[in-house]
Amino acid sequence: MEDEVERRQFEQILELDDEELQIEEVDSLLESSDDDRETTGGASIDDFTFDPYLTSLHSYLGEVDDTRHRPALWEGGAILNLPLFYLEGVVLFPEATLPLRVTKPNFIAAVDRAMSQADAPYTIGVVRAYRSADGGLLSLAKIGTTAEIRQYRPLEDGTVNVVTRGQQRFCLRHRWIDAGASFGEIQIIEKEVPFITP
Repeated sequence: MEDEVERRQFEQILELDDEELQIEEVDSLLESSDDDRETTGGASIDDFTFDPYLTSLHSYLGEVDDTRHRPALWEGGAILNLPLFYLEGVVLFPEATLPLRVTKPNFIAAVDRAMSQADAPYTIGVVRAYRSADGGLLSLAKIGTTAEIRQYRPLEDGTVNVVTRGQQRFCLRHRWIDAGASFGEIQIIEKEVPFITP
């Protein structure tokens, strides 16, 4: 019985291979008349180029300034106190970029504290937040990632645009609120080196 079903599926696949594709012709912008070009401002496809590097600049955040500092890395097992971001449904991995439009007052306070702290400058901790199965209480994951603030721009409406980059994984030991900002005591996780290089 199974062989018969597989044979029919194989025959259907062969039939699809034999079918001719029907191509629908569409007028392109290049073949449009001069009247059409005048109404579109004289633009043609040749006037538009896709810049793959523009995507990584996160230009939708507007102008952001580089923080121009050296990234801080810590030994495995180091214990730090960092301003904490807990983001629902977001997991930051080391070396990944996380652009943020910061609008909540406690997160704005956390960014301000991170910009001025002495022991871990320009660094925040990012932890995934999730709701319980019934959709009620918000819980925090025990593992997070330190994030270096690479670009920063305060806006007129009081919000802040930042571009961060994940650095090192950590274990969240304790958390608290200090002057409106969320803080966490974290312990850097020792980076595991594989025994065999693939």
